[in-house]
Amino acid sequence: MIAPQRLSLKFYFADISVDVEAFIPVFHRWIREHVVSNELLLDVADYKHILDGPALFLIGHTADYVIDMTDGKPGLQYVRKRELGTDLSKALEMTLSQALNGVKLMETDVELRGKLKLGADAATIAFVDRLNYPNNDTGAESAQAQLSDSLGAVFGVDASITRVDNDPREPLTFELHAPSAPDVDTLINRLQARKALCGQ
Repeated sequence: MIAPQRLSLKFYFADISVDVEAFIPVFHRWIREHVVSNELLLDVADYKHILDGPALFLIGHTADYVIDMTDGKPGLQYVRKRELGTDLSKALEMTLSQALNGVKLMETDVELRGKLKLGADAATIAFVDRLNYPNNDTGAESAQAQLSDSLGAVFGVDASITRVDNDPREPLTFELHAPSAPDVDTLINRLQARKALCGQ
């Protein structure tokens, strides 16, 4: 399957009482100090006045990092919008790799001082590409099979992928549930090993 135009992956904070304001200086420093070494980060956009939605954007050339408060479930959302490769498998691995790296950077950030923990046992994946991945049964079937294969190999045998029953006008969205998911470092190592095995 071809790569979607945009692909997003959101991991959730363990504590739902998240102070969005605390992330503003953190994101500015990520830009200033080139904390994400393989991405060009450009600006910070504050939308925390909008309730129940994306609250803070760290805008990059190829991807955005978002503190997202949708449905009262705060989390770190990684939105890949360029250079997704040629097929869905590579797009998933690239997006997952960068999202996990973002989780690790946030959990170990010197300003946040380990106060915020992001769970790796659940995530939301959205295909922001209505042309190639329409939000219907046809668009969902093959995408779900690829997700199960790619994510199951990293998160463990009990990982499950479930399609979200949302409005057809919204992006095709899936929920990942992985009760036995290991820590973030182990997930990153598994993903790197999988990429090496595939010769990437």
